[in-house]
Amino acid sequence: HERAIALADALGQVPGVEVLTKRFFNEIAIRVPKNAWDVVGELAKQGVIAGVAMSRLNPKAGMDDVIITCATEMNTEDDIASYAKALKKVIA
Repeated sequence: HERAIALADALGQVPGVEVLTKRFFNEIAIRVPKNAWDVVGELAKQGVIAGVAMSRLNPKAGMDDVIITCATEMNTEDDIASYAKALKKVIA
């Protein structure tokens, strides 16, 4: 849970990103200013496994700009910082 809090804090500080999940254990939903499917794909090209685009899980939900992501004890602070830095670059 501590790592998920760190991830939510780091991603929430990226301009244009909104953390949607206020109560969580390790999974959070974030809104990005671009198509989430595209953002996840671009991050994967950089070696960052960003999570899953909500539209993949529920195509009719109208949440094409939402990514479901998580952090566990396996994620380091460097992993979290790398994710936030790469996300900032992709959505800029």
